[in-house]
Amino acid sequence: MFPFIIHYKNIYIPTFFFMIMVASLATTFYCYWQAGRKHMSQIAILDISLFGTMVGIVGARLFHVFVEAPQYYWEDPIRVFYFWQGGFVGYGAFIGVALSAIIYLKMKKLSVLEYGDLVALGCPLIIFFVRVGCVGAGCCYGKPTDFPIHFVFHNPASDGGHDFPGQKLHATQIYDMMNAIFTFIVLHIVDKRKKFSGQLILIFFSMYAFFRFFIEFLRGDEDRGVYFNKAISTSQITGLVILAICTILYFFLRKNGRQKTL
Repeated sequence: MFPFIIHYKNIYIPTFFFMIMVASLATTFYCYWQAGRKHMSQIAILDISLFGTMVGIVGARLFHVFVEAPQYYWEDPIRVFYFWQGGFVGYGAFIGVALSAIIYLKMKKLSVLEYGDLVALGCPLIIFFVRVGCVGAGCCYGKPTDFPIHFVFHNPASDGGHDFPGQKLHATQIYDMMNAIFTFIVLHIVDKRKKFSGQLILIFFSMYAFFRFFIEFLRGDEDRGVYFNKAISTSQITGLVILAICTILYFFLRKNGRQKTL
């Protein structure tokens, strides 16, 4: 599509990185607004966003380097710094953001679960805008298909255009964006009837892992790591682990929350 949103002489601004910044700003402003409505610290939201953006980008990169494609970087370690060529994983970003937020909240003696629920309301915005960046960059593309909803990449500078030039590919980026919209709606419905602290953040991670697991079957970019004769990917394995942890925590926190109200 358009790997570079600005390409003027020697100035290159990758679409993907531009949309990461849009995703960060949109999520920050939304969570900042929600914090005001819920009488929670807006300063904390700004701090979490600032640290989370930096750590999230690093986490997304490290996940790809050490988990999904270690052999690629081992062949030529300098590739680790070729950020403009892609190589970022959503799970790595979310894990990085979560860890930085937990450390910050613990230091400030604020409720990790309450602020986790607040941030969860804006997390689908991250997925939505980042996937817009994926469309522009031509990454995270799907397998060849005749399905009516599809993308065709012609630009050889994009991953999809390089690997499948001119072919109809599953619009997996759009599927993720639809999932983000659906998750956004569900979280706000549940927020009005929330039963315990931590419910929203666990629902977000569970829904993300669940839908991502099935969307992965339609992905055509094998550099994300595929195993068992290309039957399952690194993200699917990670998603199953996260889904299992979230399920256990969900029932534990729900039970604990009920006991406190008795």
